[in-house]
Amino acid sequence: MKPVNRTLHSFLTEYACRQPDRRLLGGPEGWLTAAQTLDRVELLAERLGRDGIHRGDFVALRAVRCVDTALWLLTLQCIGAVAVLTDPRREIRDFLSGLELSLPVSALVEGDCMTVLTPSAPEEGEVDPKAPGFLIFTSGSTGKPKAVMLSQYNLVNNLVDSQPLGCYHPEDIALGALPLEHVFGLVLLAGVCVLGYGIYFPESTGLEHLLSCIENQKITRMNGVPSLYLAMAEQAERYDLSSLRAGFIGGGPYTPEQFCRIEEVLGITLIPVYGMSECIGIACGNWQDSQALRARGVGRIYSMNTCKILLPDGSEASTGQTGEIHVTGPARMVGYYPDRMAPEELLPTGDLGALDGQGLLCITGRKKDIIIRNGVNIAPQPIEDALRSIPGVKEACVVGLPHALQGEVPWALVVGTRTATELFAILSGLLPKNQLPLEIILGEQMPMTGSGKPDKMAVREVLKKWIL
Repeated sequence: MKPVNRTLHSFLTEYACRQPDRRLLGGPEGWLTAAQTLDRVELLAERLGRDGIHRGDFVALRAVRCVDTALWLLTLQCIGAVAVLTDPRREIRDFLSGLELSLPVSALVEGDCMTVLTPSAPEEGEVDPKAPGFLIFTSGSTGKPKAVMLSQYNLVNNLVDSQPLGCYHPEDIALGALPLEHVFGLVLLAGVCVLGYGIYFPESTGLEHLLSCIENQKITRMNGVPSLYLAMAEQAERYDLSSLRAGFIGGGPYTPEQFCRIEEVLGITLIPVYGMSECIGIACGNWQDSQALRARGVGRIYSMNTCKILLPDGSEASTGQTGEIHVTGPARMVGYYPDRMAPEELLPTGDLGALDGQGLLCITGRKKDIIIRNGVNIAPQPIEDALRSIPGVKEACVVGLPHALQGEVPWALVVGTRTATELFAILSGLLPKNQLPLEIILGEQMPMTGSGKPDKMAVREVLKKWIL
């Protein structure tokens, strides 16, 4: 499959001509058709031009998950501006002032209001799909956030690559429950142009409200993290979720048993995906694969990607051998602002994984999360997987903490109904002795990042308080 060098606006224009009455952007206030969406985008583009915002300008956008934000994002790509996606829980100026870098922001957008700070003169020429179009910020769960430059080319080609794998249907309505300032939510929005499905933005992300939206709006597909799907499965019998057909699952680990339970209870076909802010999609399952195959890993490497599993000495891992995942391709970022990567440069993901004999990628942990206990490297993920496999455990997170004699030791924070004594007893039969946590601390809830992953830095701070 060859990369496509097109803008989101070109896809939207084509789609609005072909199916003008198709519901495209929806929310509590109602729906916009494809034709109405295109009209709104082009009117906003004219307004931006009159106000002095043009190609290449940085526009900071408070990324509230709603139709207005979606229209602004599509409009900024229409004119070739750079959308700086800020945390909707904070004021834009506060967010920008807290960054460790200075951005040349020309305007601020919140809701339907825009404040122009530095107007510019228009530039001649067409919008370049490969130019930076979005600035998003890594979650910072294991370190300081970085500003990731993504292009329309990145998003478009990830979607083109996933089209034959994702169980799409011409009448799909997607649930827009994920944050738009995170790549998993952003690529879902871009899909309304490239793949032509509609998207509904719920008023809140409360579980009962999301389930009601699926029932009332006849949602057919969604992107979600494992914790969201598991919570939905617990409440599924109270709602009519029969419209739900397919969903991408990623952003965190899950056990094969949890995968199968979600499919059984929700009546959904799950497609595992693996990606990151810096490379939207790295691997993806195929909806036509068996459940056992889809539950086993995160799918095969996308057709347009080049992926290498490298060992610490720089050599390439053999089949089944664990190493750090390096990737490049059309979905790989432009670079960390303000620096750009060379087109073919491999991106070290910081994730550890292995490819099996069928080409399936299995993630085994984060390079930075490795715990060195008595000189032996221990990955937290197998310990977390073992804990999650225990009935009654809802969530588990393992981090390394310093130890006077052993160097580092695993500690676990667990949310669930089991006691620590019960958990230790079961884990002793599941894990080697050196992988057993020194302590298991029970919590009422797990600290999470905005993208729905356990926040390792916050968990570490919680557990440090228990060190005597």
